[in-house]
Amino acid sequence: MVITSSQVAIPTAKDTKALIDALSGKGYSPIPFPGCTTSVDDYLNWLKGKSNYENNEICEGFGIALRLQNSQDKILVELNNFFKSAIFQKTIEDKFGITRLTTIDSGLQKYLHGYEISPHPDIRKKAVTYMLNVNPSANSEDLDIHTHYLTFKPTKQFIGEFWHHNEDYDRCWVPWEWCNSIKEQRRNNSIVIFEPSWDTLHAIKLNYDHLQTQRTQFYGNLWYKDISPLAKPHHDQFDIQPNSERRTKIRKSIIQKVLSRLGY
Repeated sequence: MVITSSQVAIPTAKDTKALIDALSGKGYSPIPFPGCTTSVDDYLNWLKGKSNYENNEICEGFGIALRLQNSQDKILVELNNFFKSAIFQKTIEDKFGITRLTTIDSGLQKYLHGYEISPHPDIRKKAVTYMLNVNPSANSEDLDIHTHYLTFKPTKQFIGEFWHHNEDYDRCWVPWEWCNSIKEQRRNNSIVIFEPSWDTLHAIKLNYDHLQTQRTQFYGNLWYKDISPLAKPHHDQFDIQPNSERRTKIRKSIIQKVLSRLGY
């Protein structure tokens, strides 16, 4: 089974440094990943409470993601080859009606405590993303390690509309408090596959003891080959909060329009 594989079910570690060393010995290494650092030293310093380590101004966490670079167990080799195969790529393209050229990136990954990405729908260059939970712990579904799927709160729904109707601009991360979490992908051996769009908000914030077990997924994306980087409005540019003077002017304008229609 995948979750009992020696490269998935890692023995309990005495501390984080020992855990990362054990993962390295099993064939894992840190990878560049949103919400994460590739520096083990920086990550360990953040865990110790040292400052000057920031993921993103709207995130509290500072994580590290490690990908298995050398699969040894037969089941992992087979799954890794399948998710990187031309037949899987073609099947996904057909399912979502993708006709443009794509490239695939995929792997088995572990994410340690602190990993955080605030709500976002994914950038336009990403054609499809998938996440298959293969968490080794028997109580993994009860842990705070799962992907949230969200919707904008009513006052922020205009942001999704902006993304929907302005395809020349890319989509950004937004603060958690602008959204409502409506579902979590808690079930083990479950897979979510979706085509990023203006309304595919998802997020993650890990808060758990990674010495006992680790959030583990087969994770991958199809990327469009023909999209160059786009201008991306910062979330601050969507934080529209009229001051009292502006509200007064708006109120007066509305009153004047009403009076005008009444013939005054």
